[in-house]
Amino acid sequence: MKKLVVGLLAIALFGCGLFIYHVCFGDPFTKNTAEQKLVSYVKETYPQKEIKITNGVYNAKTSEYVFQANTQSHHYPMCTKGFLHPKVTCDGIEEAYTESVAKHLNEEASKEIEADLKKEVPQIIKAEAALILENGQFTLDTKWNKQLSEKAPMSMAIQLDASGKTKTDAAAMAETVRKTLNQKGYTYFRGTIDCMQKDGNGGFGYVKYSIDFTPEIAIQKNDAEALGS
Repeated sequence: MKKLVVGLLAIALFGCGLFIYHVCFGDPFTKNTAEQKLVSYVKETYPQKEIKITNGVYNAKTSEYVFQANTQSHHYPMCTKGFLHPKVTCDGIEEAYTESVAKHLNEEASKEIEADLKKEVPQIIKAEAALILENGQFTLDTKWNKQLSEKAPMSMAIQLDASGKTKTDAAAMAETVRKTLNQKGYTYFRGTIDCMQKDGNGGFGYVKYSIDFTPEIAIQKNDAEALGS
């Protein structure tokens, strides 16, 4: 009986050790299953691309296997999670494409916003839009229009020339920006306006006032945070 108990304890300890090792370092069986899952995934998802899956590493923090998907010119991360039936949890190829789409749409949106603001606020230096896109939401063929920001949240970062302007002046310019954006029909959830001061060389040396704003709330003098003098 004693030998049986000792044997069962030894098996239990061995099993616990294997489990802890698997949690911390993964195991060859699960790694191979994860790799085969990704091989099948890239063949189905990107049939026209030649992609090799290599360099699998186990990430104990996320319990994922992270591999490298290699095309002829680029390397992308690919992740899986799960034991017997792993699921693809990250696709670096799709994420890179989404970043390209976002860059394309942000550039178009920024140009339009800057042109619209220039008519009402000639002190504008630049406007930068930032759409938050989901993978597969739009493509590189998608043309920017204001309705897109109803599907993908958009924020803005705007710079104004506030050289020689007071805090009251800066707030008034910023409020004109907010009103103009609303009148032109832009949908956004927040924005930041940096009111810049020119330096001795004629360039913009520093942020004089910074103002965070939302579409619904009028900008007041006290919303302008003084950062330089």
